[in-house]
Amino acid sequence: MKKEPFVSAIIVAAGSGTRMGGVSKPELTLNGKALLQHVTEAFLQSSVDEIVIVCGTNRPRLEALVPSSPAKPIRFCDGGNTRTKSVFNGVDAADKRATILCVHDCARPFVTKEIIEAVIEEAKKTGAATACTPVTDTIKYVDEEHSMLYTPGRKYLLALQTPQVFRKDAYLAAYALASKAGSAFTDETAMLEQAGFRVAYVPCPASNRKITTKEDLTLARALVLIRQKEEKAKEKTV
Repeated sequence: MKKEPFVSAIIVAAGSGTRMGGVSKPELTLNGKALLQHVTEAFLQSSVDEIVIVCGTNRPRLEALVPSSPAKPIRFCDGGNTRTKSVFNGVDAADKRATILCVHDCARPFVTKEIIEAVIEEAKKTGAATACTPVTDTIKYVDEEHSMLYTPGRKYLLALQTPQVFRKDAYLAAYALASKAGSAFTDETAMLEQAGFRVAYVPCPASNRKITTKEDLTLARALVLIRQKEEKAKEKTV
């Protein structure tokens, strides 16, 4: 029987939350739970072998939010001064047996076990994969003066999400090249692609949205209420 690879989940929760007014996004509540708790619960239900939570100055509070679990190991580490360095710190803190890395933004609390498994399975086959969703808005590419240069066709556009999953050896090779060049990335797939690795794109629900602004949080809370009402309505019809 073929041995399954050891998968480490790296949850990035070290951001400064600048666009939210400097608040700690992992601690924001949604349906009575912190965003970090929503994300951690999804990964505890998944097939990953461990969870590494990358923290900022909020580390003591995040450790209090997520107690240890009998399901799988949960560990914490400090982030860096960029997203690229924070992810690397999480990888460095992961179990040395890990051969597959699954990176997820804590600001995407609607991730599900099904999304996680779909991207992991694709990465096992291809070496690197990311969740994504088709772009539905018309996009304009403009210059610095906001003069329109061209309008790309929507069928060629994808909005990337997380989780993003890749072989550890590919990630380390790409990180080494990026560090040598002094490059920083807001997205791991861009780093891997610049290093010459091919990334597979796994279509996922648009509901796997990222909470970046206060308006995003309001919409997320409204979505939760709608879902709760729909579930109650289904229960009444059963």
